[in-house]
Amino acid sequence: MRGAQLPPLPKGFEYRLELRDCVTPQLLKAQPVHRWFWFPHSFSPQLVDEILKAYPLPPRGSVLDPFVGAGTTVRRAGDLGYRAVGADLSPLSVFVSQAKLAHLDKAMLEAQLQDIMAYRPEATLPALPARLTRAFTKKELCHLLGLQHRISALPEDAAGFFRLALLRVQQRVSRAVPDGGWFRWVEKADQSRLIARWFEEQARLQIEDIEPNRKARASVFLDDARRLRYVRGHFDLVITSPPYPNRHDYSRIFHIELLSLGLNDEEIRHIRHHALRSNIEAKSPQLPTDGYRPPAKLLKALAALPSETDPRVSAMLQGYFQDLWLTLKALSRRLKHNAICAFVVGNVRHGGVMIDVDEILIELAAQLGFIHEQTWVARLRNNSAQQMKCFGREPARESIVFLRKPA
Repeated sequence: MRGAQLPPLPKGFEYRLELRDCVTPQLLKAQPVHRWFWFPHSFSPQLVDEILKAYPLPPRGSVLDPFVGAGTTVRRAGDLGYRAVGADLSPLSVFVSQAKLAHLDKAMLEAQLQDIMAYRPEATLPALPARLTRAFTKKELCHLLGLQHRISALPEDAAGFFRLALLRVQQRVSRAVPDGGWFRWVEKADQSRLIARWFEEQARLQIEDIEPNRKARASVFLDDARRLRYVRGHFDLVITSPPYPNRHDYSRIFHIELLSLGLNDEEIRHIRHHALRSNIEAKSPQLPTDGYRPPAKLLKALAALPSETDPRVSAMLQGYFQDLWLTLKALSRRLKHNAICAFVVGNVRHGGVMIDVDEILIELAAQLGFIHEQTWVARLRNNSAQQMKCFGREPARESIVFLRKPA
């Protein structure tokens, strides 16, 4: 939309298009620690900084991210001296975030890396999930498991650090390549002879990013944002981004990574069924929803869906916004009076109908007493190729919605 007429915005919204790169993972790829791992809809620490400029915290302020993703919020907030807590239902997100938060000694890591590089490829392979044996050749698996064997003998924090480096190498080698809401299988020659070099390069890049004497206070828990059973204390600020209701199933996109962390197919299926209802296979969390009312704007969008639209899409959208309501309700119990929630959300289109997630979220929040402060529109995104082919292009907002818990 650069140079074109921008669409008008609802009341309380403003364009902040200078932040367009901040709501994508683009800036993460060159930033120490954050570059170790990111997700397709990760945002950058620069966005955290902009939010803190608009809503500054006291010196001992506290920040919560209930959809911690790759740990951007908790890492940045902790580095700035705030108490930072994150939660996520995905063991992959928790693992990545904890690896980025660990307090590690650079010299010790160098010595441990030298020990790891003395590994030998495994002589025989154990029984492995079918998708792992399809994603990697036998020789590749022998090298990967040989490295993993040496890493597993290290203390927990160091083991997590090097396991993350190995995970990045696996992504480079794997024949399962993320592609939108799924992954596709690609053909590759055997790359076993490159694995050791790639692992050492990734590990050294990560070691380079380690800050001596870092004292940030941050922690991450495996928890459901709709419940927040394990998060303790009360918070001044929430900075988070729930999954977008675009049918992308991250338990499938990152199936190989989850298997590599030791989960089995049944455990991954459990994650899929208990995730926020942003994909069609997620199921109801069976939590009380007394007081929830489907927002008028959602009902209007659902009524506009063409009759040939997959009925699972309508069920997913209804469940998604009910889950956001449950998330706000759980957050309300963990927020101080006048606390701010900053939600990074993306509008989506199904059956040619735009689902204005940002506006519907504001309606949901009002049901629970939250006050809409303002909304920044950071980016206007293209729709999926399928939607544009069938229905033409309509810019979809990517926004930061600011809500205040009243005193």
